[in-house]
Amino acid sequence: MRNQTILPILLLPLAAVLSGPASAQSLPYATVATVPANPTPGDPVVLKLSGMWPDSCVPQAPQAKLTQDGTNLRVILIYSGFSGACAAVVTSWALDVPAGELEAGSYQVQVDLVRTLLPAETIGTGSFVVAAQPEADFWVPGFSANGSVSALASTLTGFNNSASAADVTPLGAWDALGARPSPVAPATIPPGEAASFDTRQLRAGQAVQMLAFRAPVRVTVRATLERLENVPEGLPKTPAALGRVELPVFTDLFPAGMTAVAGDISFSAEECAAGATGRRRVNLTLFNAGDAPATFVVDAPNGKPEGSAWPKSLEVPAGTLVQFNDVPTDGLAVCETGGAFLSVTADQPFLAYVSTSRPETAAGILPYEVFPARLQR
Repeated sequence: MRNQTILPILLLPLAAVLSGPASAQSLPYATVATVPANPTPGDPVVLKLSGMWPDSCVPQAPQAKLTQDGTNLRVILIYSGFSGACAAVVTSWALDVPAGELEAGSYQVQVDLVRTLLPAETIGTGSFVVAAQPEADFWVPGFSANGSVSALASTLTGFNNSASAADVTPLGAWDALGARPSPVAPATIPPGEAASFDTRQLRAGQAVQMLAFRAPVRVTVRATLERLENVPEGLPKTPAALGRVELPVFTDLFPAGMTAVAGDISFSAEECAAGATGRRRVNLTLFNAGDAPATFVVDAPNGKPEGSAWPKSLEVPAGTLVQFNDVPTDGLAVCETGGAFLSVTADQPFLAYVSTSRPETAAGILPYEVFPARLQR
């Protein structure tokens, strides 16, 4: 009988050694995390507890009690009077403890185990911060153009993926005439809702602009270019979308001296067979975000023949967005596997993208493509 009594006790240290994490610290233990990972005021916070337990009787929700004293949270795992049958095997465990909505502040968490005739034992601690959402700036292009059959219009949509209202603040707009106040009005997006922003309001004579915004980081944004059916005079002004393409959302300016690359610019077999006159138009849009004139160097790093016009040097005034239309494609790898890429470097902070356009085609087919430049990896 003595051997039978001792055997489970002898097995326990062996199991602890074989269990991995439990060998590095005494049992039981608890780690503390939160969902969401970076809570804001108004978010329902859940304490995610996990760890290893010395037997199979791991903590369950009825055994957990949460108390709060200011910014100190204490989770008490009550084993006083516990009479369950437990197997002597080290067991992993996890438990969610709802903490509700918390005010802004730095919180400390302590996990205590309470057992019969024994003092409370702290088996884990943790901390987290509840703070307002940090904000970040982003840049998106805006378009507007009318054709004989359809019109182009850009739109920005934002979704507030948080439990707090989110303010989206326009910061400015830039076109070929320079800077101007943003034509987009500020907006507040309620929690869990979406809002649209009309980014196609241009100055007279301009077809494209760059706009900057500031929003909490938990606002997800998407910019698109829609092809809309022209509505004849006298009919309801509810144009039908004939297709749309995603526009770039830049989350930072490219630093001066860095190189960004845009591609792949690929033409169809029919375009390639038709020659230069039958190919789509390629446009290069450059935004000088600096306070001094910028020299851009644009090159074709793949497929350019010797003696070609690449690289090109282009001048853009300070705080100006310029679109260079009908970029020459002779010598570019637009008809080769992988397509052509363009590299862009500037001596001022900048942004860049390439776009292509075909003649207007059938409804549902958008004849435009946009290739945002990205920093070299």
